[in-house]
Amino acid sequence: MKKYILILSLVVLTACNQETPEPPKVDVNMANGGNALTQVPISGQLPAIPEVNDANCKFENLKSITDKYVQQTLADNCAKRSPKVKSTKHKPWVF
Repeated sequence: MKKYILILSLVVLTACNQETPEPPKVDVNMANGGNALTQVPISGQLPAIPEVNDANCKFENLKSITDKYVQQTLADNCAKRSPKVKSTKHKPWVF
């Protein structure tokens, strides 16, 4: 039993060190927070985002945009626009 207590105390004492942890390094590319899709350039100027219309919201056009921030923002704006869905007439369901 003494053997196990000695081993346990040795493990506990070696696991606790007095060194302060090193602060995390801030990557220049990640300084704006988020991932690569949500990064804004360090200069603070936003890139020009194309107008939301039927031509720009086609998949082929979205795929051809190389800037991931512009591509994702345009795709989000295209998804948010109101759909042109015809409303259906209400039908009473009586059994």
